[in-house]
Amino acid sequence: MFDSIRIVRRMAAALLAGCALTAAPAAFAQTSGEFARFAAADDNSRVTIDYDVWTELLNGIVFDVGHSDRRPARGRLQVTGTLMSPESNSRYRYESNRVIYHLMEDIHRELISAYRAELEALPAQVALSSLNPNEQLAYWLNLHNVVVIDELSQRYPVRRLDNLRFNGQPFYEAKLVTIEGVPLSLNDIRLRIVGAGWDDPLVMYGFFSGAIGGPPLRNEAFTGARVWSQLRLNAREFVNALRGIDTYQRRTIISPIYREHRDLFPDWPGDLHAHLTSFAESAADDLSAIEGEPSYLDYDWSIADLTNGRFGCTSGADANPVTIVSGAGATSSAISCRVLPAQAIRLVNVVVSRRMEFIRQGRLGQVTVLDIPTAPAADDREEDGDSR
Repeated sequence: MFDSIRIVRRMAAALLAGCALTAAPAAFAQTSGEFARFAAADDNSRVTIDYDVWTELLNGIVFDVGHSDRRPARGRLQVTGTLMSPESNSRYRYESNRVIYHLMEDIHRELISAYRAELEALPAQVALSSLNPNEQLAYWLNLHNVVVIDELSQRYPVRRLDNLRFNGQPFYEAKLVTIEGVPLSLNDIRLRIVGAGWDDPLVMYGFFSGAIGGPPLRNEAFTGARVWSQLRLNAREFVNALRGIDTYQRRTIISPIYREHRDLFPDWPGDLHAHLTSFAESAADDLSAIEGEPSYLDYDWSIADLTNGRFGCTSGADANPVTIVSGAGATSSAISCRVLPAQAIRLVNVVVSRRMEFIRQGRLGQVTVLDIPTAPAADDREEDGDSR
């Protein structure tokens, strides 16, 4: 876990950093209605926001599952003494990075809540309109994700998020934050501010829903200087995962997040197919053309954690301590099943086996260069390419 004392000290530091120049931003799309106030930006602004504290927090709580090998998960963990399985039954239950909620203590939850409060208060100190679009986009992505993690950590253990309610409202529609006097829900940020304000499909990959079925949570904060390259990495992971695209029985079936963001694909579904093929790797040959309305996968609403929303041990077979050896010649120590219950051990074993296979295939650490169509030079984009 992260160093609590060190982070507490750094929480007092200002979020605003020096005048590092970010990539040249593109023009805003037209955001209307109550969210129109968030459509203004200063294209020439050099003000940047320092998210080092959020990166440090994420480093302590995110378990990196890595890329999918596109093999559906089969068979479920059977625990002795019960017919119930502690695992999700999803075909892609071993995909998507996980948050280790089950190990969080009060101090960790307090730190996350404190950082959320810092981000919420920031626009009262520096107006969002004084930032360039890249900095604004990074702000909205980080704010959305810290709210998701904060709310779930306060309510954990939670197993599924589709039925989660806040004062009778669905999790994603409840007004959970107030920015510049405007109460906002997670869907307001995702669809009605960012989705409506930026015209690049990459933006959809920055939002962590808290569930396995969505784009991954990075173990680093988004930053204005790197936001588009970070989003491309998320897109590459998601498009090449089963929860993003499934080509089962030669049919292209896609995640429902593309349906929610269909406004980002003006020529639907042709633009969608072009977008997917630009990121598809091993599945590219199987990615058949999409004609008419696409078919959609079932979204996995299981919480993206290590234990499937369960605290501690589930039965006798699950209660055996795990022996972990740290470092060469180190003394092995027994770790209780609260650290690694059986379903978490199974997930970790799958991740390790998959990485070993990638190493044997020479794929781990491989850089794939994709020729992604770009806008005309007049759009004045730099190598990190952005649009709004």
